[in-house]
Amino acid sequence: MYKGTVYRPPLESNTLLLPITEGCSHNSCSFCSMYQGVVFRMLKVTEVEAYLQNIKLNYEEYSNYIKRIYLVGADPFVLSTKKLIERISLIRRYLPNIEKITMYARTDNIASKSDDDLIELKELGVDDLYVGVECGLNDVMKTLNKGYSADETCEQCLRLNKIGIKHNSLLMLGTAGRGRGQECARATAKLENEIKPVRILINTMTSFQGTKLEEDIKTGKFIQPSEKENLEEEMEILERLELPECYFWAAHPLDEAKIEGFLKENKQRMLDILSWKIEHLNENSIIRVSRVGTL
Repeated sequence: MYKGTVYRPPLESNTLLLPITEGCSHNSCSFCSMYQGVVFRMLKVTEVEAYLQNIKLNYEEYSNYIKRIYLVGADPFVLSTKKLIERISLIRRYLPNIEKITMYARTDNIASKSDDDLIELKELGVDDLYVGVECGLNDVMKTLNKGYSADETCEQCLRLNKIGIKHNSLLMLGTAGRGRGQECARATAKLENEIKPVRILINTMTSFQGTKLEEDIKTGKFIQPSEKENLEEEMEILERLELPECYFWAAHPLDEAKIEGFLKENKQRMLDILSWKIEHLNENSIIRVSRVGTL
Protein backbone atom coordinates (compact mmCIF):
# COMPACT_ATOMS: atom_id res chain seq x y z
CA MET A 1 0.00 0.00 0.00
CA TYR A 2 1.27 3.48 -0.91
CA LYS A 3 2.34 5.34 2.27
CA GLY A 4 3.10 8.77 0.88
CA THR A 5 0.72 11.61 0.09
CA VAL A 6 -0.06 11.70 -3.62
CA TYR A 7 1.04 14.94 -5.28
CA ARG A 8 0.81 15.69 -8.98
CA PRO A 9 1.03 18.88 -11.05
CA PRO A 10 -2.35 20.61 -11.48
CA LEU A 11 -2.14 20.18 -15.25
CA GLU A 12 -2.10 16.39 -14.76
CA SER A 13 -5.51 16.32 -13.08
CA ASN A 14 -6.93 14.00 -15.74
CA THR A 15 -3.84 11.82 -16.14
CA LEU A 16 -3.58 8.25 -14.87
CA LEU A 17 -1.34 8.10 -11.78
CA LEU A 18 1.10 5.29 -10.98
CA PRO A 19 3.18 5.21 -7.74
CA ILE A 20 6.90 4.67 -8.32
CA THR A 21 8.55 6.25 -5.27
CA GLU A 22 7.49 7.39 -1.81
CA GLY A 23 8.84 10.54 -0.20
CA CYS A 24 11.61 12.69 -1.61
CA SER A 25 15.22 11.70 -2.28
CA HIS A 26 16.37 15.24 -1.35
CA ASN A 27 13.72 16.37 1.15
CA SER A 28 15.78 19.37 2.27
CA CYS A 29 14.32 22.38 0.43
CA SER A 30 13.85 25.19 2.93
CA PHE A 31 10.26 25.93 1.92
CA CYS A 32 8.85 22.42 1.51
CA SER A 33 6.81 20.40 4.01
CA MET A 34 5.29 17.98 1.49
CA TYR A 35 7.33 14.94 2.46
CA GLN A 36 8.12 15.55 6.13
CA GLY A 37 8.12 12.28 8.02
CA VAL A 38 7.98 10.14 4.87
CA VAL A 39 11.02 7.91 4.42
CA PHE A 40 12.15 7.85 0.81
CA ARG A 41 11.93 4.51 -0.92
CA MET A 42 11.63 3.08 -4.40
CA LEU A 43 8.62 0.82 -4.86
CA LYS A 44 9.56 -2.72 -5.80
CA VAL A 45 8.77 -3.97 -9.28
CA THR A 46 6.23 -6.37 -7.77
CA GLU A 47 4.43 -3.44 -6.08
CA VAL A 48 4.32 -1.46 -9.31
CA GLU A 49 2.97 -4.49 -11.15
CA ALA A 50 0.24 -4.94 -8.54
CA TYR A 51 -0.92 -1.35 -9.17
CA LEU A 52 -0.90 -1.98 -12.91
CA GLN A 53 -2.91 -5.17 -12.46
CA ASN A 54 -5.53 -3.19 -10.53
CA ILE A 55 -5.60 -0.52 -13.22
CA LYS A 56 -6.12 -3.17 -15.89
CA LEU A 57 -8.87 -4.79 -13.82
CA ASN A 58 -10.67 -1.54 -12.98
CA TYR A 59 -10.42 0.07 -16.39
CA GLU A 60 -10.89 -3.18 -18.33
CA GLU A 61 -11.07 -2.54 -22.09
CA TYR A 62 -10.65 1.22 -21.62
CA SER A 63 -7.09 0.57 -20.42
CA ASN A 64 -6.12 -0.05 -24.05
CA TYR A 65 -6.98 3.58 -24.82
CA ILE A 66 -4.91 5.17 -22.03
CA LYS A 67 -2.15 7.16 -23.70
CA ARG A 68 -0.64 9.23 -20.86
CA ILE A 69 0.57 8.22 -17.42
CA TYR A 70 2.09 10.24 -14.57
CA LEU A 71 4.62 8.53 -12.28
CA VAL A 72 3.92 9.54 -8.68
CA GLY A 73 6.67 10.58 -6.30
CA ALA A 74 8.77 13.66 -5.55
CA ASP A 75 11.28 12.57 -8.17
CA PRO A 76 10.91 9.15 -9.84
CA PHE A 77 13.69 10.29 -12.18
CA VAL A 78 16.10 9.55 -9.32
CA LEU A 79 15.85 5.90 -10.36
CA SER A 80 18.66 4.61 -12.53
CA THR A 81 17.91 4.27 -16.22
CA LYS A 82 17.89 0.49 -15.83
CA LYS A 83 15.30 0.63 -13.03
CA LEU A 84 13.16 3.14 -14.92
CA ILE A 85 13.21 0.93 -18.02
CA GLU A 86 12.13 -2.08 -15.91
CA ARG A 87 9.08 -0.17 -14.74
CA ILE A 88 8.34 1.32 -18.16
CA SER A 89 8.42 -2.19 -19.63
CA LEU A 90 5.79 -3.22 -17.09
CA ILE A 91 3.66 -0.19 -17.94
CA ARG A 92 3.77 -1.08 -21.63
CA ARG A 93 2.85 -4.69 -20.91
CA TYR A 94 -0.34 -3.69 -19.11
CA LEU A 95 -1.07 -0.45 -20.99
CA PRO A 96 0.17 -1.16 -24.54
CA ASN A 97 -0.93 2.12 -26.08
CA ILE A 98 0.82 4.49 -23.66
CA GLU A 99 2.44 7.30 -25.64
CA LYS A 100 3.73 9.63 -22.94
CA ILE A 101 5.25 8.94 -19.51
CA THR A 102 5.69 12.05 -17.38
CA MET A 103 6.98 12.75 -13.86
CA TYR A 104 8.84 15.19 -11.62
CA ALA A 105 12.58 15.32 -12.34
CA ARG A 106 15.23 17.08 -10.26
CA THR A 107 18.05 18.81 -12.12
CA ASP A 108 20.73 16.68 -10.44
CA ASN A 109 18.97 13.47 -11.41
CA ILE A 110 18.81 14.57 -15.03
CA ALA A 111 22.54 15.26 -14.77
CA SER A 112 23.17 11.71 -13.51
CA LYS A 113 21.96 10.27 -16.82
CA SER A 114 24.07 10.15 -19.97
CA ASP A 115 22.85 11.37 -23.34
CA ASP A 116 22.42 7.72 -24.36
CA ASP A 117 20.28 7.14 -21.26
CA LEU A 118 18.07 10.11 -22.11
CA ILE A 119 17.75 9.03 -25.73
CA GLU A 120 16.65 5.55 -24.65
CA LEU A 121 14.12 6.95 -22.19
CA LYS A 122 12.80 9.34 -24.83
CA GLU A 123 12.31 6.43 -27.25
CA LEU A 124 10.31 4.63 -24.55
CA GLY A 125 7.95 7.60 -24.17
CA VAL A 126 9.46 9.61 -21.30
CA ASP A 127 8.50 13.24 -21.95
CA ASP A 128 6.99 16.38 -20.38
CA LEU A 129 9.24 16.25 -17.31
CA TYR A 130 8.41 18.68 -14.49
CA VAL A 131 11.55 20.45 -13.26
CA GLY A 132 11.75 22.54 -10.06
CA VAL A 133 13.44 25.56 -11.61
CA GLU A 134 12.12 27.92 -8.87
CA CYS A 135 14.11 31.01 -9.95
CA GLY A 136 17.05 32.20 -12.01
CA LEU A 137 19.43 33.39 -9.25
CA ASN A 138 22.15 31.01 -8.08
CA ASP A 139 22.49 32.53 -4.59
CA VAL A 140 18.74 32.19 -4.03
CA MET A 141 18.79 28.56 -5.13
CA LYS A 142 21.52 27.97 -2.55
CA THR A 143 19.42 29.64 0.15
CA LEU A 144 16.46 27.47 -0.82
CA ASN A 145 18.76 24.45 -0.40
CA LYS A 146 17.56 22.97 -3.69
CA GLY A 147 20.76 21.00 -4.16
CA TYR A 148 21.52 22.55 -7.56
CA SER A 149 21.96 25.97 -9.09
CA ALA A 150 20.06 27.90 -11.74
CA ASP A 151 23.05 27.48 -14.04
CA GLU A 152 22.95 23.72 -13.58
CA THR A 153 19.24 23.69 -14.36
CA CYS A 154 19.95 25.62 -17.54
CA GLU A 155 22.62 23.13 -18.58
CA GLN A 156 20.41 20.10 -17.97
CA CYS A 157 17.30 21.52 -19.62
CA LEU A 158 19.36 22.35 -22.70
CA ARG A 159 20.45 18.70 -22.73
CA LEU A 160 16.78 17.66 -22.64
CA ASN A 161 16.11 20.01 -25.56
CA LYS A 162 18.93 18.46 -27.55
CA ILE A 163 17.52 14.96 -26.95
CA GLY A 164 13.96 16.09 -27.67
CA ILE A 165 12.49 15.56 -24.20
CA LYS A 166 10.02 18.35 -23.43
CA HIS A 167 10.03 19.86 -19.96
CA ASN A 168 7.87 22.10 -17.77
CA SER A 169 9.28 24.75 -15.41
CA LEU A 170 8.00 25.03 -11.85
CA LEU A 171 8.67 28.61 -10.66
CA MET A 172 8.15 30.22 -7.28
CA LEU A 173 7.51 33.91 -6.64
CA GLY A 174 9.06 35.64 -3.63
CA THR A 175 12.11 33.40 -3.27
CA ALA A 176 14.66 36.24 -3.27
CA GLY A 177 13.05 38.10 -0.39
CA ARG A 178 12.05 41.71 0.08
CA GLY A 179 13.54 44.19 -2.36
CA ARG A 180 14.91 41.66 -4.86
CA GLY A 181 11.79 40.69 -6.80
CA GLN A 182 12.61 42.61 -9.96
CA GLU A 183 16.19 41.33 -10.03
CA CYS A 184 14.92 37.80 -9.58
CA ALA A 185 12.26 38.26 -12.26
CA ARG A 186 14.80 39.40 -14.84
CA ALA A 187 17.11 36.46 -14.13
CA THR A 188 14.23 33.99 -14.15
CA ALA A 189 12.78 35.25 -17.44
CA LYS A 190 16.25 35.15 -19.01
CA LEU A 191 16.66 31.54 -17.89
CA GLU A 192 13.21 30.54 -19.15
CA ASN A 193 13.78 32.16 -22.53
CA GLU A 194 16.99 30.14 -22.85
CA ILE A 195 15.71 26.72 -21.78
CA LYS A 196 12.36 27.02 -23.61
CA PRO A 197 9.91 24.98 -21.51
CA VAL A 198 6.59 23.93 -23.01
CA ARG A 199 4.76 25.06 -19.86
CA ILE A 200 5.54 27.37 -16.96
CA LEU A 201 3.74 26.75 -13.67
CA ILE A 202 3.97 29.34 -10.90
CA ASN A 203 3.18 29.37 -7.21
CA THR A 204 4.02 31.89 -4.50
CA MET A 205 6.44 31.02 -1.71
CA THR A 206 4.72 30.64 1.64
CA SER A 207 6.16 29.42 4.93
CA PHE A 208 4.60 26.25 6.30
CA GLN A 209 4.92 25.03 9.86
CA GLY A 210 8.02 22.98 10.53
CA THR A 211 10.03 24.25 7.57
CA LYS A 212 13.44 25.91 7.58
CA LEU A 213 11.78 28.89 5.89
CA GLU A 214 9.46 29.37 8.84
CA GLU A 215 12.45 29.41 11.19
CA ASP A 216 14.36 31.86 8.98
CA ILE A 217 11.39 34.27 8.92
CA LYS A 218 10.99 34.13 12.71
CA THR A 219 14.70 34.86 13.28
CA GLY A 220 14.79 37.62 10.67
CA LYS A 221 17.22 35.77 8.43
CA PHE A 222 14.67 35.95 5.60
CA ILE A 223 12.29 38.87 5.07
CA GLN A 224 9.31 38.02 2.93
CA PRO A 225 8.31 40.36 0.12
CA SER A 226 4.94 42.04 0.19
CA GLU A 227 2.06 40.73 -1.92
CA LYS A 228 2.55 43.69 -4.23
CA GLU A 229 6.21 42.78 -4.73
CA ASN A 230 5.23 39.18 -5.55
CA LEU A 231 2.75 40.32 -8.18
CA GLU A 232 5.20 42.84 -9.62
CA GLU A 233 7.79 40.06 -9.87
CA GLU A 234 5.28 37.90 -11.71
CA MET A 235 4.38 40.76 -14.04
CA GLU A 236 8.05 41.40 -14.83
CA ILE A 237 8.63 37.72 -15.62
CA LEU A 238 5.57 37.60 -17.84
CA GLU A 239 6.48 40.81 -19.68
CA ARG A 240 9.99 39.52 -20.43
CA LEU A 241 9.05 36.02 -21.59
CA GLU A 242 9.66 35.46 -25.30
CA LEU A 243 8.06 32.04 -25.63
CA PRO A 244 4.92 32.41 -27.77
CA GLU A 245 4.10 28.68 -27.80
CA CYS A 246 4.55 28.27 -24.04
CA TYR A 247 1.56 27.76 -21.73
CA PHE A 248 1.69 29.98 -18.62
CA TRP A 249 -0.19 28.73 -15.56
CA ALA A 250 -0.41 30.71 -12.31
CA ALA A 251 -3.62 29.50 -10.69
CA HIS A 252 -2.20 27.71 -7.64
CA PRO A 253 -4.18 28.16 -4.38
CA LEU A 254 -1.19 30.15 -3.09
CA ASP A 255 -1.27 32.57 -6.04
CA GLU A 256 -3.00 35.88 -5.39
CA ALA A 257 -4.01 36.39 -9.02
CA LYS A 258 -5.31 33.37 -10.96
CA ILE A 259 -4.18 33.53 -14.57
CA GLU A 260 -3.39 31.02 -17.30
CA GLY A 261 -3.09 30.84 -21.06
CA PHE A 262 -0.78 30.54 -24.04
CA LEU A 263 1.64 33.45 -24.21
CA LYS A 264 1.02 34.09 -27.90
CA GLU A 265 -2.72 34.65 -27.51
CA ASN A 266 -3.20 35.49 -23.84
CA LYS A 267 -0.13 37.36 -22.60
CA GLN A 268 -1.69 40.84 -22.66
CA ARG A 269 -4.89 39.62 -21.03
CA MET A 270 -2.87 38.08 -18.20
CA LEU A 271 -0.80 41.24 -17.79
CA ASP A 272 -4.00 43.29 -17.59
CA ILE A 273 -5.31 41.01 -14.82
CA LEU A 274 -2.06 41.36 -12.87
CA SER A 275 -2.10 45.12 -13.31
CA TRP A 276 -5.68 45.33 -12.01
CA LYS A 277 -4.85 43.06 -9.08
CA ILE A 278 -1.85 45.17 -8.09
CA GLU A 279 -4.01 48.31 -8.15
CA HIS A 280 -6.78 46.75 -6.04
CA LEU A 281 -4.61 44.57 -3.81
CA ASN A 282 -5.57 43.55 -0.30
CA GLU A 283 -2.21 42.82 1.36
CA ASN A 284 -3.92 40.76 4.06
CA SER A 285 -5.86 38.50 1.72
CA ILE A 286 -3.61 35.48 2.26
CA ILE A 287 -1.53 34.21 5.16
CA ARG A 288 2.07 33.49 4.15
CA VAL A 289 3.60 32.83 7.57
CA SER A 290 3.51 29.50 9.45
CA ARG A 291 0.65 28.01 7.49
CA VAL A 292 -0.59 24.54 8.35
CA GLY A 293 -0.54 21.96 5.57
CA THR A 294 1.66 21.67 2.51
CA LEU A 295 2.33 23.36 -0.79
